Amino acid sequence: MEEDVIPRVQSAFEWDVDRPYHRYRDLEYFHPVLRGLHFGGSDAGTASDPERARRPPLPSPATYRITLPRSYDPDRPEPYPMLVLIPADAGFGGARSGGGGTVAVTSRGWHDQTDHVVCELGFNRATWLADVPGANHESFVLETILPRVLASHNVGRISLLGYANGGFGALHMLMRHPHVFHRAAACDAPVLGAFAGVVKPWGVESFPRNGASKISPWHTFGETFEHAEMFAPYSVGTLVTCEYVRRELNGGDENPNDPPRVGLWKGARAAWEMEALREQMDEFDVRHAWSDAFEDEPGAWDSGWLDEALQFIAAR
Repeated sequence: MEEDVIPRVQSAFEWDVDRPYHRYRDLEYFHPVLRGLHFGGSDAGTASDPERARRPPLPSPATYRITLPRSYDPDRPEPYPMLVLIPADAGFGGARSGGGGTVAVTSRGWHDQTDHVVCELGFNRATWLADVPGANHESFVLETILPRVLASHNVGRISLLGYANGGFGALHMLMRHPHVFHRAAACDAPVLGAFAGVVKPWGVESFPRNGASKISPWHTFGETFEHAEMFAPYSVGTLVTCEYVRRELNGGDENPNDPPRVGLWKGARAAWEMEALREQMDEFDVRHAWSDAFEDEPGAWDSGWLDEALQFIAAR
């Protein structure tokens, strides 16, 4: 079955009372039926199938592609961990990195060595993984993409990885849904909001002069969050101040000694923002991994941070 398709529910959901409980069972209500539909738009790649080429582009907000490890067994008793790659650009995000996240990860053989399923997301516009008037990326991933993947593959814990605005999406998805996701690794992520200063750092009335000059004017932020109130629910700096989020990220009451669930890699484009987030997490005692080894490199799939981030994701 093709994976580059968009879902549509075609029949009423029927609950199987005999199905064993698992942590994603609540998502199964949204399990879609995918026949006859595909992700429209040139950013999803070209198709040689004439029948498929005749279909008009469809306004789907997101699609995905799956790569399985060589050892994959759909009947294995222990589900496989899955890494979700979040792009910074439209489509599968390969514009700046020569092939996207799947190529970068699988060319290292990491998914085979660690028995990970790799799920790369593709979006109809540069994503911040938010639900705003112009895009419903967060809910589409949670209510459509993930249920489809979980119903089709033997998957257990799910981690997130991205850079730039894709890294911002990875961070807030973990913080907003810590019961769904296991870990998040982010590099060079613009976490402070509007770069013109509409959304201010935490407790600061305006950006300092030496900091404002280092803030990248990413136009996709303004296109996504048209005013500060739209950004507020996704501000990772605000989310880490929440007692519930802090407790969950620190392992909860039952696993306080677990490894950190958040990994941060400083990059060249959003260095000031990443430093500010690190200080915020230190202030509120949120455990996290931190690296500035690649602070002179802009975040990208082919940058050096990726090897460290993959080790962080795979750690037991």
